[in-house]
Amino acid sequence: MIRLGICEDVYEEMIYCKKLVDRIMANLSRNAKVYSFQSGEDLLLEIDTTGNMDILLVDIELLGEMNGVEFARKLREKDNNAIMIFISSHDQYCKEVIDVQPYAFIDKPISAERLEEVLAHAIRTRLDQRECFCFSCKKTQFRVPLSEIRYFQSDKRLIYVWTTNSDAAASPYMFYGKLQKVEETVSRYKLKFLRLRKSFLVNVEFIVEYAADRVSLNDGTVIEISKNYKPAVREYYISSLKENIYILG
Repeated sequence: MIRLGICEDVYEEMIYCKKLVDRIMANLSRNAKVYSFQSGEDLLLEIDTTGNMDILLVDIELLGEMNGVEFARKLREKDNNAIMIFISSHDQYCKEVIDVQPYAFIDKPISAERLEEVLAHAIRTRLDQRECFCFSCKKTQFRVPLSEIRYFQSDKRLIYVWTTNSDAAASPYMFYGKLQKVEETVSRYKLKFLRLRKSFLVNVEFIVEYAADRVSLNDGTVIEISKNYKPAVREYYISSLKENIYILG
């Protein structure tokens, strides 16, 4: 399901935009949950409470403590993947929004045809091609791109999701589940994850060094390979070497 947030401080325009989006999603045969807010603060609170949005339609000229650009800067501190579409009746903000990675601009008054064109293109070229791992924790929904996940780590019934944003300042995501089920899920995607031991499932894109009994990741993490998984890891390593030799040759 696509999570789409609308932020427009003029109530009538917010309602109009939501009706347009609901109709467009029905036209595109997409299952979507559409949220609408009159302030950036309320939208950020919703994201903190229920999880990241896939697409955001934001009026640049929001009134209140933060305008659309300031909202986007706050959002990008925690989410670099949301598709940001700005709505505005002026173009003087173009230079200001470059660093918040805008996807598109839509002029006011909003054209239903233009909005459908932008949303359809964003879904087709960005969302449909993004391989993500989805899970929920404490009633909050998460959708994390697999390309950003370094490894999954299990501890009894808890699964920790260590990403490129997980460090001393940002704890890993976590949810209740079984690592075997996670492994079955990610095996359906193109990115390869290797089981190194009963409690570790690692994205091979982040492995920089293989040894007989351990691997090293690009962030300095070293994970030991248990006896049961050594044959599979060795087989993958040898096959990847053969592929690289073939490409170089």
